[in-house]
Order: sequence, then structure tokens, then C-alpha cells
Amino acid sequence: MYPVLDLINITTVSAAVAFIGAAGIIMLPKPIDKVIMFALLQGGFIGMVVAAKYLDVAMVAAIFDPVSTVIFLIAIIKLNEIREKKQKSQEEGVIA
Repeated sequence: MYPVLDLINITTVSAAVAFIGAAGIIMLPKPIDKVIMFALLQGGFIGMVVAAKYLDVAMVAAIFDPVSTVIFLIAIIKLNEIREKKQKSQEEGVIA
């Protein structure tokens, strides 16, 4: 009856979410925005794995994805601290 609605299933929606997340990671300049897009990418990836019926892989990905996000956030915090120290030392005229 509606041929366009046949395209809306878990595989295409998950692929679209993963593609939006990947494009957001590439295009957005702020690191925190990249973390949000990374989470979107992870959600799309898990959806595609579930659609392929690899539920054991989806379970492992669902466990490790938040861990990788936390590690990514820690790295962003450390980079911001290093950039602030470098900027502060350049303002003072001390070469680091």
C-alpha cells in the first residue's frame, strides 16, 4: 500500500543513525559535540548488529561502548588541561 514504508525497518534506521553520527563526528568542531555524535554512531552500530542477529556481539558492544565513551571523555578533559597550561605559559612568556 505504501512502498516508502517498506524501507523503514531496523536496518535502514540504524544505518541512517550511524551515518548521521559519523558525519557529525567529521563536521562538528567541538570535542563534546563529537562525543554526542559518537554515542549516536554507537547506537546505530548496535542496531545494525542486532538486525543481523549477532546478539552476542551486540551484547559485548553494549557493554564496551559506554566504557569507550568514558575513556574518550577523559582524553578530552586531559587535552583541554594541556591546552590551557600551554596557553597560560605562552601568555606568561615561558616556553614549555
